Amino acid sequence: MKSYAPPQLRHTPLGIVTRLAMVVLASEFLIMLLIRVFLEPMLGDYVSDNAWNYLDALLLAVTVVPALFYLVLRPMKQQQLVLEQQNIELNQLTAQLREDESLLQSHHQQTLDNLQHMIEVEKLSSLGIMVGGVAHEINNPLMGIMNYVEYARDKAADPKSQEVLNNALHEIHRIKKIVSNMLIFIRPKDTQRETCSVQETVTRTLALLEGELRKNAIETQVDIAANLPQLECDAGCLQQVLVNLLLNARDAMAGQAEQRIRITACYDQEQITLSICDTGPGIPVTIRNRIFDPFFTTKSVGKGTGLGLSVSKHLLHAEGATINLHQEHGYGCCFRVVFAVAKKTK
Repeated sequence: MKSYAPPQLRHTPLGIVTRLAMVVLASEFLIMLLIRVFLEPMLGDYVSDNAWNYLDALLLAVTVVPALFYLVLRPMKQQQLVLEQQNIELNQLTAQLREDESLLQSHHQQTLDNLQHMIEVEKLSSLGIMVGGVAHEINNPLMGIMNYVEYARDKAADPKSQEVLNNALHEIHRIKKIVSNMLIFIRPKDTQRETCSVQETVTRTLALLEGELRKNAIETQVDIAANLPQLECDAGCLQQVLVNLLLNARDAMAGQAEQRIRITACYDQEQITLSICDTGPGIPVTIRNRIFDPFFTTKSVGKGTGLGLSVSKHLLHAEGATINLHQEHGYGCCFRVVFAVAKKTK
């Protein structure tokens, strides 16, 4: 940045007054010399004393006015130009300082964001290592439980027992997929793309959470268009996302006079849009851009890990789907999930 030093003005008020006084005195001396030595001896008999006084004043004015212009007005104009140039340079320096300050603040904020990102990456790395170990420890006893349930189902004589045991097997398989899906934080999912039905998955999820929703007196409204095509999404993945969103809605509506969840799904332009809305207070504008960040939560300590929405977003992204927060009249919080429709095989 160019260093700035105020310029030294060539004409100061004292210097201007001094030179003007010297010009007046010198002019008066020369005029008096001209009149007394040359003009009066030649024209004294023809010109009165008053005329000489007028001539003196006239000659003095003719001499002083140009001097006034060159010694006062012109220097003042030069000073004005210098001051204007000085103001321009000061404004340029001020603008440069503001730009530098803004750039420094931007760099500082970027550094803080990078640091926060590194912390979150480290947390997720630790979580991935932990999940990998837990998944291995869970899978072994889970396989034993699955075998026992399958054995009991095969030995069951009545249809009701077989149905209950089939439901138990379905939930055991879902547990395995939940643990498997958590590994998305440490390795990409490379399994074959699966399909599922929105209606069936929503129905299963509501049946799973029926007791929890009834205990909290939460009314559920389901409005899913008939004959929707299959989703290009794993049923276990969608069910886990639905569980996260429904439990979040339950927590958000705690203490509200009206507790209602509305689930809708429609088909448009080769996409299926699934919406989950609740009558809670909604998400404050100041934190809406952070709700999908890992470990971010507004719940009290011990009631939330801050991973529900983050995991849901990762799972949906792996399935080629998107999830976003949107506004809908009459509801506090709404999440919209957009899926691709499964391609028909010939």
